Amino acid sequence: MGSQVKKPGGSAGNSSERNFKKLSNVEHVRMRTGMWLGQNSLSNFQQHFFRKNKEGIYEIFHEEIEDIPAKIKCLDEACMNAVDEYRKNQNDKSVPEKDRMNKLIVALSGDRKRVTITDNGRGIPAANAEGVYLHLMYGENFDDKVKEDHVAGQNGVGISLVRMVSNFFRVKTINKGVMYKKQFTLTEEIKKTIRSFKFSKEEIEKIYLYFDEHGKLEGCDLLKADHLSKLTPLMQKSNLVETVQKTKPEEHGTTVEFELDPQYFNNLDSSFNTDLLRQYLQDIAMTNPGLEVQFHTKQAKEKFKFKKGLDEIFTQSDQIYYKMDYTDKAAASQINLENFVVVGQNKTLTWVNSIYAPLGGSAIEYLENRICDEVRKKATILSLEKKLKTQCTRNDVRNCFHMYVNLRILNPRFKSQDKSYLINDLNEDMRNAVDKHLDKMLKKTGLIDEIKMQMEKRTQMKALEDAQKGLRKASKNNIPKLIQPTGKPSDGGRVLFVAEGDSAIAGLRPARDPKLHGLFPLRGKPMNCKGLSLAKAMANEELKNIVAILGLPLDEKVKSIEQLNYEKISIITDADFDGYAIRSLMLSFFYEYWPELYDLGLIHISSAPLFEVDVKGKDGKKETIFCIDDGDYDALIARLKKEGGEITRKKRNKGLGETGLAAMKFAVNECMTKVTVSSKKSAKHIQDLWFHKDLADKRREAISEYSMSVIED
Repeated sequence: MGSQVKKPGGSAGNSSERNFKKLSNVEHVRMRTGMWLGQNSLSNFQQHFFRKNKEGIYEIFHEEIEDIPAKIKCLDEACMNAVDEYRKNQNDKSVPEKDRMNKLIVALSGDRKRVTITDNGRGIPAANAEGVYLHLMYGENFDDKVKEDHVAGQNGVGISLVRMVSNFFRVKTINKGVMYKKQFTLTEEIKKTIRSFKFSKEEIEKIYLYFDEHGKLEGCDLLKADHLSKLTPLMQKSNLVETVQKTKPEEHGTTVEFELDPQYFNNLDSSFNTDLLRQYLQDIAMTNPGLEVQFHTKQAKEKFKFKKGLDEIFTQSDQIYYKMDYTDKAAASQINLENFVVVGQNKTLTWVNSIYAPLGGSAIEYLENRICDEVRKKATILSLEKKLKTQCTRNDVRNCFHMYVNLRILNPRFKSQDKSYLINDLNEDMRNAVDKHLDKMLKKTGLIDEIKMQMEKRTQMKALEDAQKGLRKASKNNIPKLIQPTGKPSDGGRVLFVAEGDSAIAGLRPARDPKLHGLFPLRGKPMNCKGLSLAKAMANEELKNIVAILGLPLDEKVKSIEQLNYEKISIITDADFDGYAIRSLMLSFFYEYWPELYDLGLIHISSAPLFEVDVKGKDGKKETIFCIDDGDYDALIARLKKEGGEITRKKRNKGLGETGLAAMKFAVNECMTKVTVSSKKSAKHIQDLWFHKDLADKRREAISEYSMSVIED
């Protein structure tokens, strides 16, 4: 248990005394859950989903999910023990076929809080079971020299972490005809009995903690013989004392049940997202060919089994892909790589020994860069470089493909316990894999042609036909940094917010309605399109993406909002000159090519409050008022002066990145203004004056006249 360590010579009443503490493993895990299991608060993240359509074709989607990543990590830690057992069984010829694990069953309770994980593996020997579930750094995967299995668990901490953050945790495991069974969390009946002993609140917490650390109450200094005599029968009745008994020889396997304790997840909802859990289990089945994974809920029982793993997904899809496989048992890593290179821009997904690593890793980045660099050396690309008088960049190649990487190696090492980023040095293995497959991959996928088109677009060497071709390829599912609404495309009220930079998107994300609002960041000032052909404008990647997101046609007018993917687009920028310039350039872009959008009511602007002001009225009532600009703020000052109120706090936002959540919600819900054109003649004059390259002199005159009028005022 934790103890306080005082500085020698210090007095208890000294307020400047430094406070040192030594925490037990349980205390540290519970106090710093995020360090051990990843983010334990709500987070918005992109989640992949593999789904079959009505024609039986697999489609891959990326949707925004709001959940607690650490919850899924707890499930992962529990399931990976079973997956490791499956991998070991495959390689261990000493395990009879009938005893080899081939099934993993995950059941979710009706309230979606309790998870039961069952496998038919060899089970854990009774002599070791207590240590596996009770202690950190206890396991059988520490001997890297003799280990020959591509396992996920490396540190011996995973499943014990789950126990420490659960309010219910029970285990049954059968190995070689011997069953071990125990519940590792105190029942309410036992807690009530302990409270009846009239200990202080602090002493009661120490007793609870002692059990959580030792798995028993015997040995706790606070409990005497008479206490234990009352508690022991209750402990035995609730199976808090281990049960070890013989079973039928043919029985084997492990069952773990747990329910997470909300207090270690910021007192948030500890129930599991069924869709997220289903995809997680499908991932396990996809990356472990032959393993049957079942998912049981109150509504249904589902089964996932892929004899050929990810191969089955892609052979039943309409993706253009190439499987880059590479194995080297002589390498230190004993690498086994399945890399599905898919034509088109999308997110690369990576699994390392069945663990989904959302950030990939240094080896995955090297693999991607190696493909890019080797493709750039091809004669066809070098010839095109001379023709276009430009170099083929990594981005030219990278924008034409993405990857689904199923990697198995010995001794994987990750940046942190959440295992989101692999740090093993696998450069030589990745080089060999690319060298082995590059020519075949290019021939099968036609990737060179895609790269040539990318280069031609970038250098604006093609006309409208090329722009249209590029636009068709840029479907809204494949656009980087686009955050789509999670609702149905047919839902009414869909709005696309185009914001100034990634920081603005970060502020908008928690403020938006995720079902109806899409988000897309601008990178600096958009291109000035006045006087340019639409083909040249479409050579700009950012503008092309916006057109694709909205679903704007290139060769005809928009007749109805129903033709488009959103009912509104709203441009939201910082309240400064750069922000106003960005807003104006975007308004000019739409007016240059689709002026009818203003008549249809598609184009809007949103203004985030420049000031967030807490005021206190004469009657003592407190409220927060958002002022869009200096004029709003001056009006508020005048009103308070007249009514006798006062300002208790004032915050001036320098940009969207500093705007608070409440203010951003105000901007999203209350500050959207439709932009209309009352006079087309006047609108054309204004657009020409401020954006046409041939009217620079008149622009300077207008700016000078405006400046003089401000000075005179």
